[in-house]
Amino acid sequence: MPLSNDASADQYLRRYPRAVSHIICESLGYATPQLAAMILRDAKAGRENWCEWLDACYRRDARRALRDAIRHRHNHCGYMADFRQAYAIVRRAIDDGQHPLFASWF
Repeated sequence: MPLSNDASADQYLRRYPRAVSHIICESLGYATPQLAAMILRDAKAGRENWCEWLDACYRRDARRALRDAIRHRHNHCGYMADFRQAYAIVRRAIDDGQHPLFASWF
């Protein structure tokens, strides 16, 4: 069952870990798991997201960022966009509650 528009970012993180990971990859590691989950939540709700990355690259359009993350998912490999590494960071955030404080690759 899909989550409601007012579900927490943590609920989105747990429900959609692969989509969250692809958003991290699309951001080239700018988005942390928590931020990527908020972007996913805002995309579903049709809300703007005012993080610097979305403001600069997508004019705050969370849906467009999600659409690009999904569209480019097969290219998420290599330096700063590796899906396996992003997914491991997301799994650690889910399993241990260890969220990176800054960009995901640090």
